[in-house]
Amino acid sequence: MTTQEPLWKALRRLEHAHLSDFDRNLLRPAFAALHGSEAMKLPERVVSLIRKLDAQLPREA
Repeated sequence: MTTQEPLWKALRRLEHAHLSDFDRNLLRPAFAALHGSEAMKLPERVVSLIRKLDAQLPREA
């Protein structure tokens, strides 16, 4: 499996962001993959959620 670099970076930003419990629980397996858990194919709805939440994060200057 290959990772999509922008998605990987977005997930790293979201890991420490303020998220709802629902969103954090939905992303828990993806966060675990950041730390050596078994890689898995993310469902498209999870990929969409990562992109949506990352777009809502404030950007540093």
